[in-house]
Amino acid sequence: MSNKFNIPLAIPNISGNEARNLSECIETKFVSSVGKFVDEFENQLERLTTFKHACAVNSGTSALSLSLHNSGVRNNDLVIIPDYTFVATANAVKHCGGDPWLIDINPKNLNLDIKRVKNAIEENCKKVRGSWWHKKTGQRLAAIVPVFALGNAINFKELNDLYSNFGIPVIVDAAGALGVTSDKQALGKLKITCATISFNGNKTFTSGGGGAILTNNSEFYRTCKHTSTTARSGYEYIHDQIGFNHRMTNIQAAVGCAQLERYDEFINKKSYIHKFYSKNLNISDFASFHENICSSRWISYCLVKDNFNIDLEKLYNYAQKKGIQLRPFWVPMQMQPPFKLCLKQNLKVSKSIYKRVCTLPSSTNISEDELNHTVHVINTFFKSI
Repeated sequence: MSNKFNIPLAIPNISGNEARNLSECIETKFVSSVGKFVDEFENQLERLTTFKHACAVNSGTSALSLSLHNSGVRNNDLVIIPDYTFVATANAVKHCGGDPWLIDINPKNLNLDIKRVKNAIEENCKKVRGSWWHKKTGQRLAAIVPVFALGNAINFKELNDLYSNFGIPVIVDAAGALGVTSDKQALGKLKITCATISFNGNKTFTSGGGGAILTNNSEFYRTCKHTSTTARSGYEYIHDQIGFNHRMTNIQAAVGCAQLERYDEFINKKSYIHKFYSKNLNISDFASFHENICSSRWISYCLVKDNFNIDLEKLYNYAQKKGIQLRPFWVPMQMQPPFKLCLKQNLKVSKSIYKRVCTLPSSTNISEDELNHTVHVINTFFKSI
């Protein structure tokens, strides 16, 4: 008999006004980059995050690439990124002609270790005429891209201090972190260059694709807005600088607007899912949860203890047979073929920890029966060890 459960890791919850908004796009013929929903979507993001400006684009990767480009990253520049991240972070650096400089993560939240970043800059770089230059490679350090892994935030004060103390553009890759706060402060309290968001289908809020650049810097915002639409300077086809075709479509924004109408509902459900797993999974002898952190809880996960020898593939296969999708998460950049030769600093934590991250079903439309089944299956597996 086939399993009655089919519980994915993270799928979109599009049971609100998405269809209504899409019908309006079709009826009005505004399906491309012109239409009311793009403006509405940006306005909602500004209100919800408290950032002064939001520039909606066609993907989270485009948001990163455009932000780096407009921050001045150019050919042969260095950009600090965490070793443990999604490949889009590193790809965006290469899109600008730059080279990633890989720094290790903090095991307490899986994010870029800010202390290691400071030490790496101070020990390996020198400041000349307002810019930091790597002593050995001769490359300019053009930007720093901290990533909010799985929705986990880095303390906002640490990031703000990093930006103000070094004067290097700081672009936070907050792809899955919409809804996160730090010390009860909204994302807009980040006093950095900008933060970028993804609205891919597996995120808490989706537009089917899409991304956004959030900033408090009005000049930077105007530049991003302008260059995202091919840098067209007027009614005629005159383009006053190199631009990109990165603008979000009205159709994407129509879905996104319907999603953001349910902002509190989705954020609360993500928190509930994490707390449910933390309370009901009886696996403390084998794994733990990151509890005392600020997180959007985009995807819930547990972390197998480093002294517990287990092949998680066995758990994944066992769960799959029971109708549950469990998965590992990112593979460090040091192990990715295009980035193996990147400049790097003592990447012990990320290499040791990535195999121990087990992500858990986290869709906002997951049911109580599905949560209970997931917990039962995982508990049964570990009980048999």
